[in-house]
Amino acid sequence: MLNGFFAPLQYYIQLFIDSFSNIQLHLSVIAITSIIFVVLHNLRNLPIIRHISVFLSFFPVLIHELGHAFAAQIFGGQVEDIHMVLSPKKQQKTGKQGFAITTGRNKINFIFITLMGYISAPLMLFLGCYLIVKDLSFVFVALCLFFTAFYFAKTKQKWIPLILLIIIVYSGYSIIFDPNPYTMVIISVVYNLLLGLLLGETYQSIIITSKITFSKRKLEWDGSAMKDLTHIPVVFWWFIWTSFSIMCVYKAYHLFF
Repeated sequence: MLNGFFAPLQYYIQLFIDSFSNIQLHLSVIAITSIIFVVLHNLRNLPIIRHISVFLSFFPVLIHELGHAFAAQIFGGQVEDIHMVLSPKKQQKTGKQGFAITTGRNKINFIFITLMGYISAPLMLFLGCYLIVKDLSFVFVALCLFFTAFYFAKTKQKWIPLILLIIIVYSGYSIIFDPNPYTMVIISVVYNLLLGLLLGETYQSIIITSKITFSKRKLEWDGSAMKDLTHIPVVFWWFIWTSFSIMCVYKAYHLFF
């Protein structure tokens, strides 16, 4: 009876692995996407551009907030909500593209929760590139599925991850059971576009945190909160996640050669 259950399951798992294991890295697609992301982010005050910027920022911002949420979940804290700000007006009003409402049990928890948000995008960028090189790109796709399910479980905006899950399931079904000559091209393009958005977010995060860290004005942000909690200068925390981000980009770049 168990064999009758596991045999089809094993077949579909293998089908999933085979369908998402032949993705190719395209440096030009990743680089151009990241440049467009940064340019549009800096032009987001223009009427039409602001809506495009919100759309392009959704995936990398979600990864950033999921980094905070996963850290809270793993280290014994609580995740009360993962909220994405999808309106340009609301983003301008709140100064945020998204936020995760989390609680930690102690200072160590808070440190990891904060750090994971800032290193999650460059970490996912490196993993996405590394897994392709090792012919394990299906793991990256599986991680994205898991992230979407986790997002659905923890957010109060259920309609957003629900739409994402419907799109992913439908697309996955079509790719696996009704493939066409352009299937692998579409998969590779989407995969590389996501990596490009993560690279753009990494660049943009370094730029923004650098400006805030070395600004003459005192601004309230995660770095200042870390300083208040640990009494360690903001520049120390900036150096940690900036160094990690640069290292991930450097390692990912060298995977191409």
